[in-house]
Amino acid sequence: MRRFHFRLERFLDLKRYTEREWELALASITGQCFMIEQDIKNREAEILERLGKRSWPTGKMDLNALYSMEMYLTRLENEIRQFEVELAKKQAKRREVQKKYLDASRERKVLDKLKERKESEYYQEQKKEEFKVQDDITTGSVARRNVVEGV
Repeated sequence: MRRFHFRLERFLDLKRYTEREWELALASITGQCFMIEQDIKNREAEILERLGKRSWPTGKMDLNALYSMEMYLTRLENEIRQFEVELAKKQAKRREVQKKYLDASRERKVLDKLKERKESEYYQEQKKEEFKVQDDITTGSVARRNVVEGV
């Protein structure tokens, strides 16, 4: 029995390649979103840690240190806001890339299903042909035997 050959195999390979490219792009942008989320969490943890250290052990208040601390906390809050804006942009980009990945995946799956269906049809047809050949061989041997025996 001959092996099945799908005529659109190169096209299917191209769809697989395209899907893989979008998958990698999605992984990249997801990683970037994760890193930004980690930066936000780190800044928030730093703010909480600094707010916990606001007590003055000597009982005296150093205005310069207080001012520096407030400026540092303000800077951290600004960085968090900037990261949140950047994260929103990256998440919008991620949704676009995810949509394109899903489209590419759907296209590849359609071709895979077509290939599976064609392959199944091909092998069913091959089995029918093989059965016909076996039937012809069996019928021919009976006919030859009858001719030899003179029936």
